Amino acid sequence: MKYLPVFIILLFIFQPGVFAQTNTGDYLKITYYTDYAGTPVLHHIDRIKEVQNQRVEQGEIKAWRFYQVLFSSNATHRYQFVTVEIAGNLNGLQSPPFGSAVEIPDRGLENVLVSAKVHSEIWKTHAGVHNEEIEIPSLYKNANFMRAASGRMDEYLDLEINIAAPLHQNQADNGRMDGWNFNRLIFPTGTSVAYNFITTDFYSELEQIEMGITRELIVQVHPDLDVAEFEDFADSIRERVWSDLWLLLESTE
Repeated sequence: MKYLPVFIILLFIFQPGVFAQTNTGDYLKITYYTDYAGTPVLHHIDRIKEVQNQRVEQGEIKAWRFYQVLFSSNATHRYQFVTVEIAGNLNGLQSPPFGSAVEIPDRGLENVLVSAKVHSEIWKTHAGVHNEEIEIPSLYKNANFMRAASGRMDEYLDLEINIAAPLHQNQADNGRMDGWNFNRLIFPTGTSVAYNFITTDFYSELEQIEMGITRELIVQVHPDLDVAEFEDFADSIRERVWSDLWLLLESTE
């Protein structure tokens, strides 16, 4: 099997608009929350959304989304809700939204969020595709936490950007999904972190999740690709650590 050289990979990563993806290059702050400790984050969602909308209007962030975790293949996960803050640079994600709160109720809400927080991450979107007819955030998000094999990073980037992305574009163009993102975990890092990349699939309806990528689709989109060889190659350079399914409850754009 032949793979594109690294300079072509980098072209796909950094050239804006290659996949008609509006947030390629954006940074995402992902925060995971638990409601097990008597910290009802959901009860404060109206005020949280109001503050995040102010941040969008002020240009601090581009968008904010609040998800409920419906399912997770990680048996030890401790989070039930996830927030996503999207910004064009890291500066917009530096401070907590209530960090400068002067009113007592907002100070209390900041304490609620701190006590409910499990951990936070920073992702960077390297590539993505979407159905151009869909202009609102998708209702469902399938997050796949991936571990690329050490020393085979270039091959993994090639796999996602030059092979997987066109497959997902075909899915989006034919209404089988809303879109797809390829994200790199840039914080935290280290050997104790279970994954270093995240792919996310977006759906308007749960039924679309069953319309996965088949061997027939791979042959259609990549007719020169040996499917059996490709599957062995993919399994050798990356592992899907676990997957989550998130339901969108609130958002600002």
